[in-house]
Amino acid sequence: MDPAEGAKTVATKPTTTVEALRLALEQMGLSTKGHKPELKQRYRKALKKKNETAEAAEEAEAPPEPVEDPAETKKKQPFDYYLFFDVEATCEANGGFTFPNEIIEFPVVLVDGETFEIVDEFRSYVKPTISPTLSDFCKELTGISQETVDKSPIFIDVLNEFQDFMAKYDLFQSKSAAFVTDGPFDIRDFITKQLKHSKIKPRPAYFDMHWVNIRKMFREFYKQKDNKNINLMLQHLGLTFQGREHSGLDDARNLVAIGKKMHEEGCIFKTNCWFDPKRHRMYDRKPSSGRKRR
Repeated sequence: MDPAEGAKTVATKPTTTVEALRLALEQMGLSTKGHKPELKQRYRKALKKKNETAEAAEEAEAPPEPVEDPAETKKKQPFDYYLFFDVEATCEANGGFTFPNEIIEFPVVLVDGETFEIVDEFRSYVKPTISPTLSDFCKELTGISQETVDKSPIFIDVLNEFQDFMAKYDLFQSKSAAFVTDGPFDIRDFITKQLKHSKIKPRPAYFDMHWVNIRKMFREFYKQKDNKNINLMLQHLGLTFQGREHSGLDDARNLVAIGKKMHEEGCIFKTNCWFDPKRHRMYDRKPSSGRKRR
């Protein structure tokens, strides 16, 4: 008989007598010499060691704990998709807030909310109708030529094309989505002015929804004192600007690079900005640049 099997058998019987203790110790291959107290102590130590050995064997045979993938443990973002959005608009060197900016480039970079990888891009230049001739300052700043805007569709047609683009991914329908902008300006100011110029009423629902102001989110997430522009956010993250500054599409792509890094570091992209028609009355604020702040 295997000593281990014998120990199991003895363990189920009373081991209070000297004879029983000696029998149990013999079957366990241990010394049977000594008086009852010594035999008891030897037997208890043997049982304890046997139990510890059995537990260790069970742990060794158990399958290893699965290693968690950092990507799987990352907190889930609240939206299926994010639309990184950065328009360019007509402007003058000494323009103020009351300058009637018109959108001349409408770019969107669509990003998967789980991976922050680029899914698709939409870009259209736009023909201005209120002031169709671009200033030299505007052409130099944006790199957009007069010829480019002259042959481009007007804003309402661009908006229809953009809605077709969103429909491909069922955005704001079965798939949740949120815009991401560099500050509040693109939607709060430039879209609002352009809708007024183009006489588009009511305001499209997707521009009426809360969106992500990445400047504000960046400041709060990294505990910065002030808001940072695109270049300063990139610099803080050890990145450099790719492309041409004040190209709307390149600006949006660089915002994606910032957003992806923040996502990887655990930032949750919840909406933090919205348009309030009562609060954001157009043309009632102090004069400022006729272009976006950089």
